[in-house]
Amino acid sequence: MVTGLYFIGNYISFVSVSGHAIPIAFKPLPNQIINSTTTIPDKISITFNERPESDASTIRVTDYNGTRIDNNDLKIGKSEKELTVSLNKSKIVSGDYFVTWFVLSKDDGWITKGSYSFSYISDRK
Repeated sequence: MVTGLYFIGNYISFVSVSGHAIPIAFKPLPNQIINSTTTIPDKISITFNERPESDASTIRVTDYNGTRIDNNDLKIGKSEKELTVSLNKSKIVSGDYFVTWFVLSKDDGWITKGSYSFSYISDRK
């Protein structure tokens, strides 16, 4: 956390300021196991606590071989703090998938990045 110094009239006070675009919601969830009773999502979405700059941010989804399975079509989601990328469902087979994100915040100009994984297990033989 960063302490910001704010001047109000002749008074000085210290105010806690949270910074940087931090994920607050994921779809699918980190470590989620998707199986035949759960539908493979059409897209990956990550909601942040700050507004991401879509032109300078990325979400990349790969399989265990590093093959990209998203459609490289990043866009702002339902809210201005959500980024989404659609999945190429024809490339999804049983296995582990890795989501990496890189975000430039419109609110504070800082870059954050991270990753998580989810799995798909098909019961088809």
